[in-house]
Amino acid sequence: MSPDEIYKVEFFNAEIVGAPRSLPARVAPLPDEALASWLLRFAEPFGVWPEALLLGDGEMGFATHPDWWRKPDPLVVAALARGTGVSSDRIRLLSFANWPDDGIIDALPDRFGRQRYTAERPSHQSRRIGICPDCLAEDEVPYVRRTWTIGWLTACPTHGTVLIRTCPECGVKLRLPRLSDATYFAPDRCRRCAHRLARVASMIAAEPVLEFQRRILDGRPAGIVDLPQIGKIGWSVAVALFDMLLGAVWIDTKPTARDVLFARIARDFGTARLGELADGYQGLVILAWMFEAWPKRTQAALAMLRAVRPRRQMQRWPTLDAAIRGQVEALFLTAWPDERDNDERGSWRAWIDNLPQTGEELRAQARQERLPHRRARLMAIADVRDGLSVEAAAEVADVRPRTLYRWIKRGAQGGLEVALERPSGQLSGPQAAQLAEWIANAPSAGPRWRTNRVQNETLRRFGVEITIYVADRLLRMHGPWRRRKVLARRKLTVAPVYN
Repeated sequence: MSPDEIYKVEFFNAEIVGAPRSLPARVAPLPDEALASWLLRFAEPFGVWPEALLLGDGEMGFATHPDWWRKPDPLVVAALARGTGVSSDRIRLLSFANWPDDGIIDALPDRFGRQRYTAERPSHQSRRIGICPDCLAEDEVPYVRRTWTIGWLTACPTHGTVLIRTCPECGVKLRLPRLSDATYFAPDRCRRCAHRLARVASMIAAEPVLEFQRRILDGRPAGIVDLPQIGKIGWSVAVALFDMLLGAVWIDTKPTARDVLFARIARDFGTARLGELADGYQGLVILAWMFEAWPKRTQAALAMLRAVRPRRQMQRWPTLDAAIRGQVEALFLTAWPDERDNDERGSWRAWIDNLPQTGEELRAQARQERLPHRRARLMAIADVRDGLSVEAAAEVADVRPRTLYRWIKRGAQGGLEVALERPSGQLSGPQAAQLAEWIANAPSAGPRWRTNRVQNETLRRFGVEITIYVADRLLRMHGPWRRRKVLARRKLTVAPVYN
């Protein structure tokens, strides 16, 4: 039959016969499928875009926003239920209709990424998603998960891999098609270059980051987030607190200071070092690290970054709701000890408070020191002078708190120079013999002892603090372990010169 020929059709009157007014299609929603993904798959056999197929003129007015499917109007849900034969309750579960308000936070791409805090006009592109290559590789029918459309979610809850938000082949940002688009729906391929996304290499997220994301995701439907060391707080308060913390990291801080923080996070989590990437995963890593030991980690981060005081940080957010501001301020100011009541009044506190040098002057003196141990001690004492707790200052200096306490107590007894100088580390003959016998009796089949073990044992037995070089020499002389073979230094290969 030619397309130009006229042929007779007969309209089916469902109201007269009493049959259900649903379309002759059976496309069941898949686990955790997004409403937009299901509608695109449902309309694909008809060759018509979902909005024109399932929504009438009365419902079209409620579907003008590109992300209307996130929180569809009840009239739209009823129309979809009539057209598809799927219950209204099932359809609402494909969206975020049952979640409390503040849905705009969930829709913003890379909600906790760097750009959100440094760009003058952050991106507000709609329909942005991330994908898990492992999920797509397992799908018999590829589809988009509802959790992939959450802007602040950065890792797959099933496989623990970091979500891919840009095509690795052409660099385009991954997005859902419009529901007014009748093109072929293939979520497992890039819409620009048709690259197969299921074959993209995935990266495993750190376990503390997955645990922190799990806490947020579990509490988001009820609007209550259970944070470590803090407890349950409202979703709006939690997001405002996250913004304060990440803003302190990214706003008006130097790259060299951020490198120090990122190196510490990578060491503590046992992962690769974070770069200057403007993605949400990096922001979630920072938050997970801070809340793993709240508020000590946040104190350390602010000290590493040389960030402004929390009260000044609060001034960066003038449009914050007054009720939310009060709750965030109560939480955020605990991250800086001199902004709250502090009963820590050790015997050394008067010496610290009455030092003639300010914290900045002590840091300037540290930059002029040639010896590393004097620089480290001056920086740690400067942090305590500025009000940081000894525990947080020790975290920044990468030493144990009791070590920093020893430095400060020496300074309180003999002055700043005494705190900066190392003890002589001289051991008497009997003391050295006892240490040598203790080292010689170590199990030779076990792992080789480290120098800090010898240092700690010397301090415990004799109250003498020896240097790392003395401890290493004792281990080499008296240890029962086989001596390590020192390989000859390889000659540097010179690259050939081509004319």
